[in-house]
Amino acid sequence: MVKKLFSLLLLAVLGCNNNVLKPDDFSKESIDKKYPYWQVGIESFEIASELTKYTTITVDEKKYMLICMALIRLAVNTDEFASRIKAADAELGSSVNDSYDGQELKVGDKYDAQKVIDTVRSLKYDFVYRKMNTAAGVGTGEMGKSRYLRHGLQPENQIPTGGWVGFSSGNWGSIDSALFGNYSTYMESQAYANTAGLMFHEHMHNIGFHHVGKYKVPYTLQGVVTDILNKILWKDAINGANPSLKDKYEKQLNELIAYYLTEYKHLLNEDTIFDPSQK
Repeated sequence: MVKKLFSLLLLAVLGCNNNVLKPDDFSKESIDKKYPYWQVGIESFEIASELTKYTTITVDEKKYMLICMALIRLAVNTDEFASRIKAADAELGSSVNDSYDGQELKVGDKYDAQKVIDTVRSLKYDFVYRKMNTAAGVGTGEMGKSRYLRHGLQPENQIPTGGWVGFSSGNWGSIDSALFGNYSTYMESQAYANTAGLMFHEHMHNIGFHHVGKYKVPYTLQGVVTDILNKILWKDAINGANPSLKDKYEKQLNELIAYYLTEYKHLLNEDTIFDPSQK
């Protein structure tokens, strides 16, 4: 269970021998140096005011989403992320029209795979995570301008970015679920990968990717991230892959989980509650 994993990580940080991790190992500066790509986090958790029933985002759910944040951060920093996007080159093209500084992007224009990688990896942003009236397993994200077009032209902190993503008003998940799965628990591990992939999809809308017409880049990139995470969390282990992505990335994932649960601990003090009768 992730609760046990995190307890062991804290013991490692606070231990007394010379080989344990130090608190600085989980500082933002240290993590950003070690995992430079996709410096993305959560600004706040909110519940949409148009909901008509009593709704909560529990601390447990918040931790689950932060762990999924760590999963996305890991996936985007892997070599596999870049290689699989390049392999999907034929699926990369624009579903939006945009223009900036004399440059124009039209629906149907072909994307350059390396620029897609750079566009995604260079993002630095904290997003609002919102419970909304969406179906289970479905998300939505505020549409931003095309970061692909503007990357390298417009200052990074001035590129119009969608500030929020929204998901079902039901339960988002629990850290009691197995993170690294086996034959008995792999569906729990798969749920982590699927949730992280969905989150990533909605963030692709935040940075101006869409899926209208021929090209469906958010789905393509979601598939890349989800597949990498499934291999890390359970698929390689069950299939006996040697070497496995779990062996390659388990330590890094543990570091990133510890980072996200400490860096955003101010969001974990209490449940977020919405009571429509108090409106």
